[in-house]
Amino acid sequence: MFTEEHLRGLTAYLLETAADLDKASKKEPPSTPLPIADSILIIHRRLPVRAILAPELTAYKEVVRVAINNNFNCTPEEYRQLDGFVMANPTSFFFVNCNVKTPALLTLNDHPYKAVITLNPDIVVRENEVSKFYSLKRERVAFVRVKYIPDSQPVVELIQELSEARYPVVITKQRFNSKVSLSRYANLRDYQFQGNKAHLIGKALSEVQALADTTPDVYICDRRGLGCQGCGLCSKLTLGQDLKVTSLNMSSSGECKFNCVDCYAKTLQNFLRKKKIPTCVMIYDVIHQNEKQAGRTEHIKKARAALAA
Repeated sequence: MFTEEHLRGLTAYLLETAADLDKASKKEPPSTPLPIADSILIIHRRLPVRAILAPELTAYKEVVRVAINNNFNCTPEEYRQLDGFVMANPTSFFFVNCNVKTPALLTLNDHPYKAVITLNPDIVVRENEVSKFYSLKRERVAFVRVKYIPDSQPVVELIQELSEARYPVVITKQRFNSKVSLSRYANLRDYQFQGNKAHLIGKALSEVQALADTTPDVYICDRRGLGCQGCGLCSKLTLGQDLKVTSLNMSSSGECKFNCVDCYAKTLQNFLRKKKIPTCVMIYDVIHQNEKQAGRTEHIKKARAALAA
């Protein structure tokens, strides 16, 4: 189960964290390295299990975004379940998806997982939520997700502030389900309905693209419309490699408790319920590629065809 690379990383981790072991056990730190079996047991029971995998040594084959259709709530149950997935999948790099409003968000500081933080889940920028984000250890942040709407100076200033602080920022162009919700936050002239969603167009689209082009460390999610593998930001910004991107929705997380504006996941879940397809509302505890990650959606097929023409 443990390769030579894993064990080398494990030994190094133990030597570096002797003080932590001492604090946890209230005993004097060992003067010589512990036997490997004892070391594994201590880390498994007391320290982040992710350390076993020695990220600088492991040859990863994929990155797994945890809670792509729900929210990682940072509960003990979720951390335990995620530890189990990490142990069972040593060539997969896991990172979690969190709403900044998650009550236990700051417990990320006590665990080894990187996180993507949505900083304005309700579109509106709130100073208390931004301040909360800055209490996270920098090394725990994979990148920051910001929902963008045109003509919102607070959103633009937030993106620029994060850039100046050298946080990677991924802009999500906010889409709307109806003219009613759209009109609450933006101007109808800046959007066009394609299928059942209103998408940013025209001058407003050019402005957000210019913002990303002229601001360091700022990117746009799936800018070319080619899906996750054509974008790669989840892998590149999290691990520094361009690997296969997959999903995991854990049963310990359950359905998302938040009600963000025209959330895609919530919209899909409600649609499936109306169609009486309860088994398809959420796929739990399976690492897989969703339609966008696999490149099977119609908008991705059209974008590929346009490039090929």
